[in-house]
Amino acid sequence: MRIAVLGGGHGCYAAAADLTEQGHEVRLWRRDVAAAAPILESREIHLLDERGRRPVRIAMATGDIGHAIRDAELVLIPLPATAQADVARAMAPHLTDGQVVFLPPGTFGSVVMPGWVKAAGSTADVTWAETGTLPYLARKRGPADVAITIRAVRLPTGVYPANRADRALAV
Repeated sequence: MRIAVLGGGHGCYAAAADLTEQGHEVRLWRRDVAAAAPILESREIHLLDERGRRPVRIAMATGDIGHAIRDAELVLIPLPATAQADVARAMAPHLTDGQVVFLPPGTFGSVVMPGWVKAAGSTADVTWAETGTLPYLARKRGPADVAITIRAVRLPTGVYPANRADRALAV
């Protein structure tokens, strides 16, 4: 699956590395290009977990949100609620019909982000999903390093609109 991971925090790096290792094509977008320079240059995140430390080469690292989102089936935004309005405005012109936008943690982002995206001019018909927390207990340990100490196995997930829950959960 093609997955866009938006952001540069603990959960973003953890998701990018973990989902890449699960066989997905991951594109990581980070707004702060200077802070992302080590990953932009190498496309590697150094992951430390129960299997040890290793480099994980992601498909794309970019400062261009449009490149990250293009043709992504899943747009994953593991950022705090305080970043959601800015990200909604930045991604709005690039969303396309059929995409699933997943917010872990959501903090009711699946309720407010559709309005922000629409106000920014998007007419894309997307499905919104959220959980109450990140699926990882993770910490960045350097500009291209992340440690995952725990992976959640069951996270209740809300979907908006609710009649698309089966499709969103499948993605």
